Amino acid sequence: MNSADLKIMNSMPVIFWAKNEDGVYIFGNDTINEFGGGVVGKTDHELPWADTADELVAHDKKVLAAGKPGYMHEFVHKSSKGEATLNVCKWPGELDGVRCTFGISFIIED
Repeated sequence: MNSADLKIMNSMPVIFWAKNEDGVYIFGNDTINEFGGGVVGKTDHELPWADTADELVAHDKKVLAAGKPGYMHEFVHKSSKGEATLNVCKWPGELDGVRCTFGISFIIED
């Protein structure tokens, strides 16, 4: 898969991203970039949700090691939308020849 294949994700009302094995965002759709203030080239430790970064990184590593999808709920204290609870699915894959973790999140709203 290559980055051009993911452009359709910019029109989706979900949070979608890809992170390399070092935890650096190599793709983020418009929704995650709005939510996080721009993510490509950054790690979770550099973004508004840095207080939960260790948990997110551990989950990424678990998904890559298992070679299968993983699911979690994430509570974000700071974002462009304030506090948010997310339903998250991550899976291993490859983007532009780079092994990565893909992820998609939905904001859980009452």
